[in-house]
Amino acid sequence: MTKDPLLDVLFEYDSWANRRLLKVCCKLTPEQFERPFGLGHGNLERTVLHLVSAMIFFAARLNRHSPRPRPEKNPRTYSAKEVLDLFEVVDRELHRAIAVCLDSHALTDILNWTDDDSGTVDPLDQIPYSVALAQMIEHSIHHRTQAVDMLRLLGVEKSLEWHPFEWDEAKRQSLKC
Repeated sequence: MTKDPLLDVLFEYDSWANRRLLKVCCKLTPEQFERPFGLGHGNLERTVLHLVSAMIFFAARLNRHSPRPRPEKNPRTYSAKEVLDLFEVVDRELHRAIAVCLDSHALTDILNWTDDDSGTVDPLDQIPYSVALAQMIEHSIHHRTQAVDMLRLLGVEKSLEWHPFEWDEAKRQSLKC
C-alpha cells in the first residue's frame, strides 16, 4: 500500500481484475487457452503471459534494476495455472516496487523507461513516474480487454465485466465475512 489512496485503488482493482481473468483462463482446456485469434498477442496464453511479463519489466524499472528474463520471450507454452502462479509472485513484487518508489520519489520525478540505467539514456525514454504508473494501468486494461474479447469468442458465459464497482462490492463483501 502507498500513501496515495487513488493509486492504491487503481492498482488493487487492477490486480483483482487480472487475477479474475487468469482464474477464468484456468477453467479453459489447453486447446482453448492456446487457440489462435487475430487479436492481442495471438491467443490467450501469449496475451496474458505478455501482461504478466510486462509487470516484471515495470517492477524492475521502478526498482531501477535490469529486468530478469521475461517469460513471454520463452517459446514454450505455459498453462493458465503457471501464468496465474507467476502473476501472484510478480503482482506482489510490483506492489512492493510501487510502494517503495512512491516513498522515495515524487510523481513528477523522472524515470528512465529503458531496460536498465547503463549507458546514455535517450531523453525520449525519460518520463515522470506519474506517466509510468499510468502506462502500467493502461497496459493492463488494454491486454485484459483483448483477453476478454477472446474469452467471449470462446463462448465463455460468465460475467466478464470486471469494473471498479464490482471490485469495490467484492471488497466490501469480504470485509463482512
